[in-house]
Amino acid sequence: MAGTGGISESWSNSMLPFIMKRAAESGFGFGAGNDLAEAIERMAKGPRLADVLDFDRKLAGVATAWGELQSKLAAYHVVASRPWVRAAEQYNARGWQEGGADATAGWREQLGAWNKLANEELIANQRTEDFLVAQKQLLQAATEFRARQSDIADTIASVLGLPTQRDFDDVTRQLTELRREMRALERRIGAFGAARGEA
Repeated sequence: MAGTGGISESWSNSMLPFIMKRAAESGFGFGAGNDLAEAIERMAKGPRLADVLDFDRKLAGVATAWGELQSKLAAYHVVASRPWVRAAEQYNARGWQEGGADATAGWREQLGAWNKLANEELIANQRTEDFLVAQKQLLQAATEFRARQSDIADTIASVLGLPTQRDFDDVTRQLTELRREMRALERRIGAFGAARGEA
């Protein structure tokens, strides 16, 4: 069995590359450049390790961007929750809680007081430096994560031979331009027809 394995290995190392090359060149009698010959040639060459490692780096980039997005989202929630806490504290301090001086007021008055306090605190919070920085960092992290996602999607689409988002965007842009040109042409034809009718 060991001898058989050695013979098979020797044959694979010496003859298989030659056969694969000749098969790819001849196209197995179906004409040069057919898909089967190209697929066998790719298999004979083996995986493109640079591409594999590049895809792994892109996946790691997506995971890193996702972690960063979650971190910035948590920081944003901390800043965004402050006005609610302050509004609740002020609401309770003004005696609207049960047993307070204003607890006998109707629910509309209580709700109106809560809305007024909450709106004031929310507006004041949105003007603070902490909120603006947290919002900016969250938007940047979300944009980076979306870009990494698009990169992965484009890579997979190119491997599978599918159109990418950029392809769809390009087609949409061309269609919009074509519609604009068609409307301009229709206006010119209408103006030309009107001019001929008057003449």
